[in-house]
Amino acid sequence: MALLPPDPVFTIRNVDNVPVYSLAFSFLPGGLERLLAGSKNGYVYAYNLQTNRVQQKIKVGQAPILHILHTDSQLITQEKGGKYKVFNLTSSGYQEHALIDTNYPGFCRFAANTKLETIYVPAEDSNIDIYNFDGEKVNSLKPDVDLKLGDPMCFKYVEFTSEQPCLLAGYESGWLYLWDLNTSQCISKLETKQCPMTVDYHREQQRGIVGNTSDVIQIFSIGKKDLSLAHKLDVTIKNPGINKVQSRIDGKVFASAGWDGHLRIFSWFSLRPLVVLTEHKQAVQDVVYSSQKVSYWNANIMAAGGLDGAITLWDLYNPK
Repeated sequence: MALLPPDPVFTIRNVDNVPVYSLAFSFLPGGLERLLAGSKNGYVYAYNLQTNRVQQKIKVGQAPILHILHTDSQLITQEKGGKYKVFNLTSSGYQEHALIDTNYPGFCRFAANTKLETIYVPAEDSNIDIYNFDGEKVNSLKPDVDLKLGDPMCFKYVEFTSEQPCLLAGYESGWLYLWDLNTSQCISKLETKQCPMTVDYHREQQRGIVGNTSDVIQIFSIGKKDLSLAHKLDVTIKNPGINKVQSRIDGKVFASAGWDGHLRIFSWFSLRPLVVLTEHKQAVQDVVYSSQKVSYWNANIMAAGGLDGAITLWDLYNPK
């Protein structure tokens, strides 16, 4: 008899059941542990993970918050329509520091190098623009205009060594590029089966994941010596459409967030699904893993948020 899927350790109903588009964990000095939820109404709600209640409401704009990132001292948000804001964390809250207004309508989430304080955002003509955290444009990644790559659709910042930062970029035409950020040149590329919607890569596994609008999740590798991209195999799921793929930091499992509202957890070792979680009633927009243990549960927690306004917290396959 098959085991029943586990229950979440907690389910948060977002304020007024507002749909959740993005999530980020925040661990601040003094033991403050929070989960931030970028919402459809232009707010970021900060939930205290000791009480699971809203501790702070951050008004960003009018449009849905497609992506958020929290560093030790800053919050970076991306609004639908191409506005990126950098907020400094002060003793009284968050203060807007910089605005990057690209007027770009796509859904591609930005990537960031927090050490160099740079963010990578989609631009016109298949370009990727690079800004610093002060909102100044510092460079662009420009593919050959004759290739007709289409819009950038997904990014993943990858650091093979401290001297070799790279950016994985998936394009509307189905191509996946690996950019060398030192030279602004493409190192290698791989043609995937469909328009990639989300990409992740685990350095120790030397493998990555691409999710798209189909019922196939593609696994790829990056060569250790020449950094060449190569297709490895396909993993078929029951229903099409993936909004997010995310590997856990320890490289033991990865998750996919589906249009069907299902969260699927896969083993990195076998690439087989370990469990399908059906708690969400509408599409899951984001899934994230905590970078350290959440003290209330003494575990690394997975959080997922979706269009149903629910945020589910999970403790799955963690070594005890």
